[in-house]
Amino acid sequence: MSTASDVAAVPGAPALPGRPAGWQHDFRVLFDRLRVRSFSRGGLIATVVQPLLFFAIFYCTFAGMLDEQGIGFGRFVTPTVLVQALMFVAIGSATELAADRSSGVFSRLLTSPVDMRAMGLAHLAVVALQGLLSSVAIVLAGHLAGFRFDHGVFAALGFVVFAVAFTVALSLATATIALRLRNLEALSAVLHLPYLPLLVLSTGFVEADLFPGWLRPVVAASPVSGVIDALRALSTGELTWGEILPGLAWLVGLLAVFSWSTTVAFRKVAVR
Repeated sequence: MSTASDVAAVPGAPALPGRPAGWQHDFRVLFDRLRVRSFSRGGLIATVVQPLLFFAIFYCTFAGMLDEQGIGFGRFVTPTVLVQALMFVAIGSATELAADRSSGVFSRLLTSPVDMRAMGLAHLAVVALQGLLSSVAIVLAGHLAGFRFDHGVFAALGFVVFAVAFTVALSLATATIALRLRNLEALSAVLHLPYLPLLVLSTGFVEADLFPGWLRPVVAASPVSGVIDALRALSTGELTWGEILPGLAWLVGLLAVFSWSTTVAFRKVAVR
């Protein structure tokens, strides 16, 4: 694990003897450290194996039911399983962030001449890489169940970019919580509590029209519904702006709000 002495000075400060200066060097060192940890055997289980296990469980549970209604499981549920996997990536990244804080790694880095921008960028870059890996794994599994990209290469690229951007947005939200809560047990509860209601009260498994009337506005306005509908439109559904814009609006809003909140939370941690 890299320590404070492994990173360079911030721009404008004297360079350490024998050490390369610049935030790019700091970013590379921190990125390598986080990447090795996140893509260890345990990290790969959470990023790849766990989502595939849920995919298999959902297939056994919903495939026959959806087939009776003329709905292909792979085409309908693959984006849902992907969004679930991205939620797990964001929760895991926040847990690792909190572990670094409680173990003293944060304190050592904050008292060293490391560029603070590199810390945040390295964290987000590893999260994006995890989101990309999860997306590839789920898409390949979905392909075996009938999932396809019906709208060409650019829509497929848009699908992947949308998924990775959603991972980053979620990780910013969970990072804000991780930086504000010191109790790791409380953090775990807070991070996992919204996951199931957000997924169930969405268009992930059933269309909004099949919910009770009083729940339909909630389901239709859900950010998870917007993202899942956008991913479906970019892959197997009808590719229209009406299907994409709600999810895109949620994505831009989440990125804007939680980029700000994470920056504020990080600054409060840095001055303590």
